[in-house]
Amino acid sequence: MKGFTHFISGIAVASFFPQAVHMASQEQSFILCLGGVFGILPDTLDFKFARYFHTSEFEVKPDPNALDAHQIASVVARSIEKANRDGRSTVQLHTMQLGANLWRSYTLGFDAKTQEVVVEIGPLVDTGQTPFIGTELKEREKAVARVKTSCTFFQEFDKKSNIAIMSGPCFEFIKRGENQVEIVFLPWHRTWSHSATLGLLIASIVGVISYAVVPEGPHPELYTIPRWMLYPLIIFFGSMVHIIEDSTGFMGNNLFYPFTADRTKGLGFMSAAEAIPNFFFVWTSVIAILYNLDRFRWAPEEFPPGIASPESFFFWFYAIPVALMWYFFQRGKHEKEARRRPDEPAQPGVVDFDGPGEAEKESDPSVL
Repeated sequence: MKGFTHFISGIAVASFFPQAVHMASQEQSFILCLGGVFGILPDTLDFKFARYFHTSEFEVKPDPNALDAHQIASVVARSIEKANRDGRSTVQLHTMQLGANLWRSYTLGFDAKTQEVVVEIGPLVDTGQTPFIGTELKEREKAVARVKTSCTFFQEFDKKSNIAIMSGPCFEFIKRGENQVEIVFLPWHRTWSHSATLGLLIASIVGVISYAVVPEGPHPELYTIPRWMLYPLIIFFGSMVHIIEDSTGFMGNNLFYPFTADRTKGLGFMSAAEAIPNFFFVWTSVIAILYNLDRFRWAPEEFPPGIASPESFFFWFYAIPVALMWYFFQRGKHEKEARRRPDEPAQPGVVDFDGPGEAEKESDPSVL
C-alpha cells in the first residue's frame, strides 16, 4: 500500500481508543498521530535505512556509451549460478542516467520455460518514464539478449522488471531444491521492519518509559485501561495494521523475524500500486475515524451525536461506496484480461513493488 494509506490507517486504529480521542479533543494531544507515525514506520525503515545497508555480491552498472544487453544478462545469470552452487546470491541493477531529465531504460525478465535470463535495452525516457520515440538501439544483437542458466528457477510473479529512473531494483536468488532457484524481489524489503516481533519490541520499550513518566490524567474512572498503556497499544496496533494491509498483496511479510528467515507469501488479493485498493483502505479509515470521533465525543449527554443513525451512516457512506469500488475493481481486471493478446501467457499476479506509482512502471520503489 501507499505511504498515505498506511498513515491514515494507523490514525484510524488509534481512534478506537476513547481516551485517545478525548486527549486529542480536550487536551490538544497528538496521540492519534502516533498511530499514523507507526503505521508508516515499517516502510520508512526499509526505504530510508535498510536499503542503504544492504550489499549485493553482483552489481550491474551498464555503460550508456557501450550498451550491451548480453553483458547485463550474463551478470544476472552468474548470480543465479552462484546461488545454485552456494545456496544464496544477490544482484543489484543500476540505472543509466544521461542527464537531469534523461535516462536509458532496459528490462529484465526470467523465462522459466527456457531457463534464460532475458534483457532488452529500451528507449530513452524522461524522469516521468515517458519514452522518446526513435531512441531505441538500432543494433538488434546489442539490444536484446537471452542467457541460459544450468538450473531451473521460479518466481511468484512472471513479469518483467523495468529499470529506468532513480535507483534500480535488487534481486536475491535462493536455492530451494536440487538444481532449482527461487527469485526474490527486493530482499531487504518487508523483512525485520515488517515483523510483529519488532512492533512488540518497540511497544514494550515505550510501555516501560510511559509507565514511568506518563501521569494518570483527568477522570481515570471513565476508562478501562490506564493512560500510560495507550502509547504502547497504539504503537503496536498501528504497526500491525501496516503488516495486515501489506499481506493482502503479493509480496508478503516476514512476520516473526528473526525466528523466521523468509517472507511469507501474500494473499494476492491486490497490488500495492493499484488505486482502488488503496482508496478502499483510505476510505475505510476515514469512515472509522469519523464514527469513532462521534461516538467517543466528550460529554455525550450534553452534545447530541452527529451520526444519528449508525446503520444509515454505514449503509450510505460505506456499503454503497465499497460496492462501487468492488465493481470498478473487477471491471478493470476483466478489461486487462480482454486486452491481453491471445498468444500472451496468463500472469499469475501483479508484481508488488510497493512503490508510489504503478509498480509495473516504477524502477525506484523507494519514494513513499
